[in-house]
Formats: sequence, structure tokens, C-alpha cells
Amino acid sequence: GFTIVYDKDEDNPIADGFYFTFAYPGFSGEKLLNELVYYGISAIALSITGSDRSEGIRACVSLVKREQFPDLEDRLKRFHEDHS
Repeated sequence: GFTIVYDKDEDNPIADGFYFTFAYPGFSGEKLLNELVYYGISAIALSITGSDRSEGIRACVSLVKREQFPDLEDRLKRFHEDHS
């Protein structure tokens, strides 16, 4: 259910990087941010980054270790199940 808000870096597709901007249908950036905290996920709303889009958030993934991916996946799946 999540979508990438900015899928290009200038004219190039985004690569695996430090930051991702994503949204979830029916949620403003602020509401999504507030909900994800309950699942142990933190980020910042795009509205405070100077973005012209307010429907998403920006998350840094540079410090997420590979062995933490299953936990992150589980948290995102639970969020989706609770908000479908």
C-alpha cells in the first residue's frame, strides 16, 4: 500500500540510498508520521523539508542493518493490516 513520493533523483531513478520518501493512501504526511511511531518507525514529514508535496514522509534507512530488515518488514506489514 505504500508508494514512493519522489521516484527520481533529477532525471535518474532513485537507487538504494540513505533516504526514501513515501506515502500511504489516505494519510497526510503528519498523520502517517504519527501513526508509524506506534510501530517503532520514525521519520520526518515532507511538509517541513521544503517539499511542495505534503502527502508523504522522508525516512533515513542508512543505519538500518540487514539483520533488522525482518523486523522492519513485520512492522510495515502490521501497519498495512491495521490500516487497509
